[in-house]
Amino acid sequence: MIKLIVSDFDGTLMPYGRACVPESVKKRLENALDKGIAVAVSSGRTYGELASLLPEFEDRLWFICCDGAYYVQGGRVFYERKIENADLSHFFATVGNGASAVLHGAKKNYSAGSLPSVAEKFCAVPVSRVTDIKEKIFKVTAYGADTMLWNGSGLRMHWDGGEQRMAQYVNRFANKGVALSDLQMRLMLTKFETACIGDSGNDIAMMHNAKYSFAVGNRSDELKAAVKESVDSVENALDALLDI
Repeated sequence: MIKLIVSDFDGTLMPYGRACVPESVKKRLENALDKGIAVAVSSGRTYGELASLLPEFEDRLWFICCDGAYYVQGGRVFYERKIENADLSHFFATVGNGASAVLHGAKKNYSAGSLPSVAEKFCAVPVSRVTDIKEKIFKVTAYGADTMLWNGSGLRMHWDGGEQRMAQYVNRFANKGVALSDLQMRLMLTKFETACIGDSGNDIAMMHNAKYSFAVGNRSDELKAAVKESVDSVENALDALLDI
């Protein structure tokens, strides 16, 4: 019996090019919850972003955020892999010559340097040093800085923006699979009661923790090789799971 469904967000629950989650997806999430199945959203996004896109589910879903750096339920952080201050200091050192960064906490964002207009959506509070930050930081979005990791870094690159000269970093030990393992232990569930849905390579880590696994679309051959089934849409995957 399936007791936990975990789904990627961008490209899975919310199709690329859309600004909201389709009602057809929300209806299926509601059906799963009504059946007593726990549902988790696993994403590179922050909790604030996910909660704003799924406000009606904010107190009902588990949110695995920042590519597995922490997860939240009912507004409470249960698990975390924060970025240490020594690593955060690097981004303050790069400020200047057009470099800047957004430092993402669970509920608030901070900025170092002058941000480009594309970063205005984060509503970040300007700070000039690490000690100005009042909460734990789980992800950094860097603009205009060298995206190579430095010797001794405790980070890994979560996403490389390529031509945008933008990159995102999380704790090197944070990934979706590790966060899912912790959630399964918290809920006292096994992989045999778990299903995962995703669309890209960073979802593979959590597929190994699930008996039922689906790849949505054709974005990643590596992911397709790691899952049990490929589907055209998340609706098809959820329908299959709810029928089991």
